[in-house]
Amino acid sequence: MAGAFAPASRAAHSVAKEKCDDKAGNAKDVCLKEASAAAVTAKADAKAALKTSNANQVAKDKVAAARETAREKGAPARQDGANDKRNAGYAVAREKCDKFADDAKTACIKEAKARFGQS
Repeated sequence: MAGAFAPASRAAHSVAKEKCDDKAGNAKDVCLKEASAAAVTAKADAKAALKTSNANQVAKDKVAAARETAREKGAPARQDGANDKRNAGYAVAREKCDKFADDAKTACIKEAKARFGQS
């Protein structure tokens, strides 16, 4: 980014210095100092923009890495939670089957196993 601004700031500085050639004495000195100050300001702004852009990119990369780590660590926890919920649901459904006898109980348990992915 600084490289992109450097030729433009040099060109602007050259134009500003050319405008100073029509002046004399202290007015010319002031004009040249103002042209130099403007060039320094442009260069400093470009450096600051580049460093800010780089820092923002590093921050984005760190955020992306942190999100990926969170996803990786969260997936097993979510899976464990899903298994726990499924097992708890099966336990409730199986308990409800206890009110039946014989073939009805067997059918109820079979349906509960199918619904909650039990073998």
